[in-house]
Amino acid sequence: METKKTHTHPLTRKAIEVLRYNANVKRVTAYTVCFTEEFRKKAYEEKMSGIPLAEVLRRNGIDPDILGESRISGLSHTLNKEAKRSEGFSDLRSENYRRPPKTGEETFEQRLKLLENELAYTRQEVEFLKKIQAADTEARKEWESRHRQK
Repeated sequence: METKKTHTHPLTRKAIEVLRYNANVKRVTAYTVCFTEEFRKKAYEEKMSGIPLAEVLRRNGIDPDILGESRISGLSHTLNKEAKRSEGFSDLRSENYRRPPKTGEETFEQRLKLLENELAYTRQEVEFLKKIQAADTEARKEWESRHRQK
């Protein structure tokens, strides 16, 4: 299960360390817990056999109180969703990145496109800075003209 920052209470450092050393946890941060594919399959099967998800977590060395209700509910939702997918419980994120990972073997066209984007962004930044400087200059002139009249 990987979620965006939807939980109002981040995990404590101690909780992160406890989860990090559990074999069923692939990755953990203050706001996300990503379980292994094998664990998600197993958890779904046990859940479907009538075992509460909190008990499944407990049996696998994960304290449900550390995760909290919202994360457990999110895991349940994720398991149901993944069970219906043709890809099953596999992690698809590495296949869905918009930009291919850097392998050092970028094509000339990929590198050119990246540099064109960087150049366009830099030009926008320069124009923005020019506008800020012009506004600052104008504000200083106005301030000086008001204070000279007194």
